[in-house]
Amino acid sequence: MHTSEIKLELFRYIDDLPDSDLKKIYNIFIKERKTKSDFWLELNDFQKQDIELGLDDLRKGNKYSFEEVLQELK
Repeated sequence: MHTSEIKLELFRYIDDLPDSDLKKIYNIFIKERKTKSDFWLELNDFQKQDIELGLDDLRKGNKYSFEEVLQELK
């Protein structure tokens, strides 16, 4: 299923919800978003920098297997 199809299906599902259920779903989404942003805020600068370096590697197409990472750490 493509992203656009998932979004459309979610929209239709949400559109049919009664108000009370809609508010529950909304609160779940807001809580999830805050949790993710809180996670980032809890990281120190070194951790954030390492994550950014890893993401840059992925963007450049540099991917490493779990075994390669373990070998590098040894």
